[in-house]
Amino acid sequence: MKKLIAIVTTFSFSVAAFAQKSEVKAAKNALSDKDFVKAQKSIDAAVIHPETQSDPGAWLTRSTIYLIMQQQPGNDTKDFYTEAGKSLMKVVELKPTYEKDDVNKKFLAVAQMHFNDGIKTYEKQDFSNAYKHFGDVVKIYELEAGKRFAGNKTFDTIAHQAATYQGYSAYYDNKYDEALPLLQKAKADPLVKDVRNYLMIADIYEAKNDDANLLAVINEAKTEYPKDQSVVNRELNYYVKKGKIDVLITKLEDAVKADPGNADLLFNLAIAYDNLANPKDKAGKDMPKPSNYNDLFAKAETSYENTSKAAPSKAEVFYNYAALYFNRAVLVNEQMNVLGSSAEDIKKYDGLKIERDQWFKKALPHFEKVISIWEPQVKNLGVADFNTYVQSVSAAKEIYAKQNNIEKATELKKKLEAAAQK
Repeated sequence: MKKLIAIVTTFSFSVAAFAQKSEVKAAKNALSDKDFVKAQKSIDAAVIHPETQSDPGAWLTRSTIYLIMQQQPGNDTKDFYTEAGKSLMKVVELKPTYEKDDVNKKFLAVAQMHFNDGIKTYEKQDFSNAYKHFGDVVKIYELEAGKRFAGNKTFDTIAHQAATYQGYSAYYDNKYDEALPLLQKAKADPLVKDVRNYLMIADIYEAKNDDANLLAVINEAKTEYPKDQSVVNRELNYYVKKGKIDVLITKLEDAVKADPGNADLLFNLAIAYDNLANPKDKAGKDMPKPSNYNDLFAKAETSYENTSKAAPSKAEVFYNYAALYFNRAVLVNEQMNVLGSSAEDIKKYDGLKIERDQWFKKALPHFEKVISIWEPQVKNLGVADFNTYVQSVSAAKEIYAKQNNIEKATELKKKLEAAAQK
């Protein structure tokens, strides 16, 4: 009787195994008939059954079904491809060499979909999901210690970009401990070379109050991107926040002495003097002028003048130069506004008005220079440059209006209206 039971039991298992293999076949047949509901149901049943859950062919079939489902009309927003990716991972786990070319092609499709959705969620500032999508791309790329896709240059680029954007996603999600190693890797990666890698790392070190590493990465960025103004501003901000801008000025002055015709160094020195003369708090509001304001203003003025000669077509230089004078005029105007109506106050007012108008007059040609440089390409300007152009036109219009030059003020008003149609 025991032998009979054993025989019957063995037979029943064979029937079960056959049944589950039939589920795989049924899934394939349903797929051929485009009956995706049946195909999905059959293959999902097959891969969880003890007799076929370790069959790489079943898992590969599942990946095929889910990828084809992803491509059906109306499924753009679905994530069937995620299940396809999980199935392919199972194939590799069970038998790395199984239908390797087919598996790899499907992996590449899944990776591309994860990357595309990573970009979409990143742009929507859904950084948590973006981080996951980009991480899935990297996970595929790093299969078998990175050897599985070795030599595939297209995937190299996509995977390196995904790892970098994964770092960006963690950074913007304030997950600095996760972001830092990814950004440090990106910083050293020629495939994703970008100044943002350095700037984000600098922000992380600042948040961690790690001044030594903060300055180290800024100096490294200056070497890699010597003409990038964002790096210069980052260094300026550090010294301003630390109350050590005089240290930076000494460094810049020494650099200018060694290379007096370097427009970037001259511009940075001018900005440094300008920031010292016109300090602002963390919120960007004006702080009281320093006791040596006039001396710092004169040094900023000289540095901007030297920069304008070294870089006669750099609009940013002329805008800053103009703003130096314009803000000085506004400062004088504020002094005028607090005066009373006594004979002495009226006399002071008239004197200050002459001084204010002189500063406005000095600012005007530099604003006009900005307009002349950027107006021909105004439709193609980036946001920051476009805003600077508009501010220059607006400031110049205001100055002409104060000079009672109605014709020029009207001309600039039309430029503003045209810019608003961009």
